Amino acid sequence: MRDYTSIRLEITSHCNLKCDYCHNSEYSNRKDDMTTEEILLLISNIKNKYNINKILLTGGEPLIQKDICKIIKHITSLGIKADLVTNGTMLTETKIRELEEAGLKRIRISIDELGDISDLRSTENPNTLWNIAKEVGYKSDIEVCIHTVCSPSNVKELFNVYKKVLEVGAVRWRVFDLGYQGGTANAKTKFDFTSYYVDLIESTKKILEHYLSNNLKDVLDIEINNIFRTLLLDAKYDESRPIDIAHVLKQRVLSSPCDYVADHQLSIRSNGQATLCQYFHNTIFDFKKYNFNAEKTIKNQNEVIENELMMEDLKYCKDCKYCLVCNSGCRSRVEFLTGNIKDADPVACYLYPMIQKKLIPLLPEEVQKAYNSFINPYGKQPKYTEKDLEKFLEGKGY
Repeated sequence: MRDYTSIRLEITSHCNLKCDYCHNSEYSNRKDDMTTEEILLLISNIKNKYNINKILLTGGEPLIQKDICKIIKHITSLGIKADLVTNGTMLTETKIRELEEAGLKRIRISIDELGDISDLRSTENPNTLWNIAKEVGYKSDIEVCIHTVCSPSNVKELFNVYKKVLEVGAVRWRVFDLGYQGGTANAKTKFDFTSYYVDLIESTKKILEHYLSNNLKDVLDIEINNIFRTLLLDAKYDESRPIDIAHVLKQRVLSSPCDYVADHQLSIRSNGQATLCQYFHNTIFDFKKYNFNAEKTIKNQNEVIENELMMEDLKYCKDCKYCLVCNSGCRSRVEFLTGNIKDADPVACYLYPMIQKKLIPLLPEEVQKAYNSFINPYGKQPKYTEKDLEKFLEGKGY
């Protein structure tokens, strides 16, 4: 049984935008959303069961939930850090003040581009959102994080987005790789992935060169999913105590391949059903079914493969040279592209040799040594190539 410390909680399925790539489009505008009272009961009961230290409120658009400040106050009264991700379009000076007074500690505003018009997010004005983000950061004690979805539409402009993140004073920038599922699957003609990953590596290279040369590690925390995270810069290398690859691999195969959420975070949908993450729809826990009794709900856990999977089940990945730095990529993406959740991730297979060749040499020498010490010199080459990835995408209509 996992010891969850954080919850990703959808407090509404409704949204005031219709983004072309919305990963949660299949969960939009439901009629069975939890009531405010049910949400409060759920939070209290989960806190009694687990040592929860953070709850990320999301949706839909969470600011649509009229009792959001009441929910935040309840979270903070339990000693839990309240976090919020929003498209930002409903943020006003009054609402920012109300959220701060309720105890909100961090706000994550989704902004993908520059300019007055968004290519992919309906009715959104990116420049207005940048100004709002700056307003939050400079006129409140709420920590500002910018979320950016990287796609073929903005990948070449990623460096300019990064510069804007610095300009508005955000303390964290998280870049998500566009998924192929959800809304994206219904807007395939808008996305050309022909040079996307090459462009993503080149944009990241430009960002890293600026970030490192200006010593911005303590100014902005960066996480570009599957590519780079600031945390990597804390890596130490001790030549007198070389990494025992065989021992580390032996330990790694006994844990979930998903190091992103599986061991600490639970995703709970707006209807009270919990899934591994926002990309999987199989119900692990149905809190609403058991009247939000956490003990009873957890006793009646559903066995779903993505929650039970261990690295040792991934026969190719566990023997790949990049196993310990790649962590097998994304299981949801693998299942979508290959049809086999235990297969290798074609995107990760393609990316990691490029990361090692083009990005790792930019990092401080000690970090390079630490990173490379976790690459298995006796491991297999990645299973899939760029051509294989192209075929998988073509097979899905991209």
